[in-house]
Amino acid sequence: ATGFSYEPDRRQRQAAVLGKIIGSVRDIRRMGAASVDLCSVACGRVDAYYERGLQPWDHAAGALIATEAGALVGNLTGGAPEFEFCLAAPAALFNGLRSLLVDADAANA
Repeated sequence: ATGFSYEPDRRQRQAAVLGKIIGSVRDIRRMGAASVDLCSVACGRVDAYYERGLQPWDHAAGALIATEAGALVGNLTGGAPEFEFCLAAPAALFNGLRSLLVDADAANA
């Protein structure tokens, strides 16, 4: 799952990232609020979630729930989720997805 910016230029860059990773993932879902997407990772409804440009209030509660459910939640450099990036996935998928997103230049999308 992912989200898209309200800014048209950023949405175009985000779509370009999707074009680079789509061959390596099963599907992409866009559901709405980041907190709901993170809870979807927590309960297994989706395998992973990433988004750039979130505020702390967008991801804080959902990140806590996902972490408590056993998911890894962080950014592209190994730190905690932040405005620049939030990524959540089970441990078995996290590093592989992070590598795909780094290779796709998602940090600049």
